[in-house]
Amino acid sequence: MAAKPKRKLMPDDPVTLATLTQFHREVVLPDIERIVTGAVGGLRAEMNARFAEVDGHFDAIYQRFDRLETEYHMLVAGLKRVEERLDRVEGRLDRVEQRLDGVEQRLDGVEQRLGAVERKLDKVTLRSELDELKARVDSLQGQIRALEERFSA
Repeated sequence: MAAKPKRKLMPDDPVTLATLTQFHREVVLPDIERIVTGAVGGLRAEMNARFAEVDGHFDAIYQRFDRLETEYHMLVAGLKRVEERLDRVEGRLDRVEQRLDGVEQRLDGVEQRLGAVERKLDKVTLRSELDELKARVDSLQGQIRALEERFSA
């Protein structure tokens, strides 16, 4: 079926449904489309600008997260090194404590032996003093005998 050729609307045309439909299609609809397209286009441009701004914020946030994540990994690695070093120091301290325990035991033994030596030395000193006293007593007794012999004669 062939489409009817469109005729131009004239101001003195009678108002019929067909006339109103044609008026709507040719005048009102293009105006509405132009208004909506302009509004949507402006809205679209504004939305695109806002999305670009939000996208920029997200990029900045992701960059901060990347820096923080890098810093986090560096801190974890540093903490691991500190823990390893602390473990080595603790091992050294354990060995020092064991050696110190051994030294303390030796020192206890040395103190006991020194006490025994001191007691023996005290006995030796007393003996030597006793021997010296005995020698002096013997000397005095000899002198007394000599004096007695002199006086008795």
